[in-house]
Amino acid sequence: MRFLVPWFVFAVLLFQPRSSQAQHVFDMGLKGSSGTIPFRLDNGFLILVEGRIGTQSNLRFLLDTGATISIVDNRIADKLALARRAHETFSLNFDRRLDWEEVTFPEVNFGPVLAANVRMLVGRLAAYSEFARNVDAVIGMDLLKLSNFIIDYDARKIIFYANAKERPVDEKAPVSGCVMIEVLIQGRPVRLIVDTGLQGMLLYEERLLARVPRLRMEGKIRNVTLGGRLEAKETTLPDVVFGKRNEEVLVLMTKDPPAEMLSGVDGWVGLAPLKARHVNFDFAGRTLSWE
Repeated sequence: MRFLVPWFVFAVLLFQPRSSQAQHVFDMGLKGSSGTIPFRLDNGFLILVEGRIGTQSNLRFLLDTGATISIVDNRIADKLALARRAHETFSLNFDRRLDWEEVTFPEVNFGPVLAANVRMLVGRLAAYSEFARNVDAVIGMDLLKLSNFIIDYDARKIIFYANAKERPVDEKAPVSGCVMIEVLIQGRPVRLIVDTGLQGMLLYEERLLARVPRLRMEGKIRNVTLGGRLEAKETTLPDVVFGKRNEEVLVLMTKDPPAEMLSGVDGWVGLAPLKARHVNFDFAGRTLSWE
């Protein structure tokens, strides 16, 4: 199995200084109480749907629960000719800042989700990842959390239901708004951010060893480089429990972020390791379930 680790893992979870954190969506809602839209899988795990931004329709949206704020490609922003503002963010490469621009878009729509006056970042998506070459926008948690939804892999459909009301920011949360699950690695609980933009599992090595001091690894440990910058180790961990399944899982382990960043988070996991037919994101109930 070859790991496909898109740039979202180390470049799209965007951190703003505490003083500049703000509401990104000023007016939002659902066109209906529920709705269903088809999706397609790109590279076997990335979820693409059709959407609209302002007057630009039939756009390709990549749904990414690992991104805290949505990003639009320059091409789309250029066509809408809206005012831009400079916006500097931190990236998970830890040694690098990413310079984006910020634009307030009049409307963003996908399925039954319709948001107005949405502040989104703008940049050249293709310059940061081969996975984003044919994508018009990355839809992050600022918009995804507006509605609960179920990903039905059998029918290749996303089912939206029960408008999830906007919750106040939880200052104690590791990453406000992101979906977290707890898995057992060799009998010890490990907390992971659920990231639909990630194929497998990415773990912070020192935090993992603190959780699982006698960590067992099987097979060879291979050194790899992600995105040409981030060094990691690829190995197989036995006795990893997702729900009721105990698995051997191929993982990537990388250096920890600074202690103040992502406190309480031990890594990231995509949906593929769940081996699920249906995945339910219930933002109102703060739960993730799958079968």
